[in-house]
Amino acid sequence: MSEKHFFRATLLIAIFSFLSRVLGLLRSTLLAAFYGATQSSGLNDCYTAAFKLPDIIFNLVAAGSISIVLIPYFTGLLKKEDKEELNKACSQFLNFFFILMSFFLLIAFFFAPIFVKNFLVTGWENNQNILLTIKLTRILLLQVLFITLSGIFGSYLNAIQRFAFYSFAMLSYNVGIIIGVVFFANFLSIEGVVWGVVLGGILHFLIQMIGGAINGFKYYFSLPKFDKDVKELFLVAIPRIIAISGDQIIRFFLVNFASFIFIGSIFIFDNVENIGMIFYGIIAVSISTTAFPIFVKLYNECEFDKLLESLFEKLRGLLFFILPLTILMIIFKKEIVEILLGYNKFGQNDILITADALMYYLIGIPFLSITIIVVKFYYSQKKSLVPMIIALISIFITITLSYYMSKKLAVSGLSFGRSIGFIVQAILLLIFIKILNIKEKKFSQFPKKIIFDIVKIVLISTIILIIGLILHSNIQFSQNVKLNSLLNIFVFGSILGGIYFLFSFLLKIPEIKFITKKIFKKN
Repeated sequence: MSEKHFFRATLLIAIFSFLSRVLGLLRSTLLAAFYGATQSSGLNDCYTAAFKLPDIIFNLVAAGSISIVLIPYFTGLLKKEDKEELNKACSQFLNFFFILMSFFLLIAFFFAPIFVKNFLVTGWENNQNILLTIKLTRILLLQVLFITLSGIFGSYLNAIQRFAFYSFAMLSYNVGIIIGVVFFANFLSIEGVVWGVVLGGILHFLIQMIGGAINGFKYYFSLPKFDKDVKELFLVAIPRIIAISGDQIIRFFLVNFASFIFIGSIFIFDNVENIGMIFYGIIAVSISTTAFPIFVKLYNECEFDKLLESLFEKLRGLLFFILPLTILMIIFKKEIVEILLGYNKFGQNDILITADALMYYLIGIPFLSITIIVVKFYYSQKKSLVPMIIALISIFITITLSYYMSKKLAVSGLSFGRSIGFIVQAILLLIFIKILNIKEKKFSQFPKKIIFDIVKIVLISTIILIIGLILHSNIQFSQNVKLNSLLNIFVFGSILGGIYFLFSFLLKIPEIKFITKKIFKKN
């Protein structure tokens, strides 16, 4: 993939990621307005908690192996220019994961009451909410099957570097949920929202299946043979599966800890994660998705120095965007929550709790963003053991700190523990690149100029944070709370954005040169 193609593919995914996040925020807004948080009967907590068992099943059985095994395997078949074999392989894995996932989902259906009541929400005393959560959990298991099959088609589209349908599918999931909130909930209450989630999963699958068909996919009724190459890839994926499952374990414990705090805590923390992940999903996920095939290609061609240079170029581009945006979100945290969630049943107390927790959570987002790209760098070299061990260390730190801090800071304590885990994981992953190179000596030198550019970006972002905290105040632009929040973000955000771009231009950050060239070229 050329750099031009890489930019277009990343931009396409980023645009649809942004639209998906917008829909996700609209979904959260509707749920907050209809069902509330701390001053409610806890329906949103039931809805949020019901995702945990389905998410664990999906990530344990499918997510890790699909993302890490299938893209390299399909790419290898393409290298042989054998489209028929590629179609057979995709069909075989569709059949295999359909059988495997159906088996695990059936078990989960029967064990859902034990999991929810005795492990997930042990802090709840309302038996009616526990029974509702069990019911919602069982319904949500359906969407896992469709998302799994959709993921296989997504790997197929990634391998052939066709990202349009892959990107478009991002919108469908939240569209289904919104339909559930607006229409199904009118006669099924919160259960209608869950059926909307199932609809979203079906749409996600259908869109990518159509994308595969349009790009030459043909279905074959057979199962994979699991030859030497496939077995090797699955062995490499095992640590990744453990690492991904570990993240779900964290989420399980966070829900459990939140069940002991107060009504609405589970839903509030879920919103903190949704808001905090906005730019992570738009920028970091987009870059990592399109960077992975590049990393794989450079490694297969033994271009190790170019591989390392490519990694740091992607990190520089990531931090150029993610750092200032995260800082702006920290500065305007209350205004953001006010605009996104502060409607109807989501009151002022809910807004303040969410904004405070959001600040702690955002501290870790740049580090989480670094992690997703660096992890792909390791996987491109078929190294998954080191990321797995580091992930396990991060899991232990996150769970321990979250438990301890939730006793002192409530929901903000959960955010604090999560951020520290992100920070530890990113730093250790970067350190071990250097440690492994001392042993293997694959890279002749580290790209010092790019690293220096990254240091400059961090310095500029720190200056923006200081200026922003000084400038930001409770200036009353309007008597309308929502309008006043919007004006605060727009006025001070524009000033800080202008300062950031000015400093970046003066310090000759490559990304700013690229942006200005694009602007002048268009004009």
